[in-house]
Amino acid sequence: MAAGGLVVTPQLVELDSRQRSTVLTLANRGENTETYRISVINYRMDGQGNLHPTDTPSEEEGFSADLFRYAPRQITLEPGKPQTVRILYRRPANLREGEYRSHLLFQQIPKAVAVASGQSAGSGLSVRIQTVFGITVPVIVRHGKLEAHGQMTDLQSTQVNGAPGISLRLSRSGRRSLRGDLVAFADGEKIGRLNNVAVYLSTPYRDVVVPLLPEEAKAAAGREVVVEYRPRGDAEGPAIASASVRLH
Repeated sequence: MAAGGLVVTPQLVELDSRQRSTVLTLANRGENTETYRISVINYRMDGQGNLHPTDTPSEEEGFSADLFRYAPRQITLEPGKPQTVRILYRRPANLREGEYRSHLLFQQIPKAVAVASGQSAGSGLSVRIQTVFGITVPVIVRHGKLEAHGQMTDLQSTQVNGAPGISLRLSRSGRRSLRGDLVAFADGEKIGRLNNVAVYLSTPYRDVVVPLLPEEAKAAAGREVVVEYRPRGDAEGPAIASASVRLH
């Protein structure tokens, strides 16, 4: 994940009784030294996959903000010199079974801008717009034996900004969120892909569009296309969900 020259890996933190700590690596791909403040923010996901800041968790999930510690809280990155942030899971004795999610926010601290020579404070209002970059990484804590199931419905051939795609509804059930890659095949040949698609507990479904490769989609017109929701990064194991549609 990159914004304003900042790259954070991995893109997801998952903690439980077996995985109690992890490390995030931050790298500055820009040309200037930058300072980033690290804080925690809570989001809810809607049916279109948008994340909205919230102070209240959904009925099915909780916030993980009180279940982990991280250090440092602020970091200065020189170009090409990565640094790490350590995250530690701290489970209270009375924690109820379930999934908990908050997000770490890595936000660039703007540099102070000197006032131009000859400009007085009483000469009028001066406004300078400065872009502030930020990246969020979900921190998910799971406690207990939690299961989830996925289903794909409403598949349709579509166009997005003139490019071919397949729209669908990805539904989730169970007590944990889903995350995986959507991959489209025509006669066993990969013709489209959408990586790292999550459905959090704050929504029972998510409407998405899988982009298709234009030339491969044109060649597959009129044929049956299979879309699979697979474990992230082509990990081994069965598809989480699959469905098919005839491509127009």
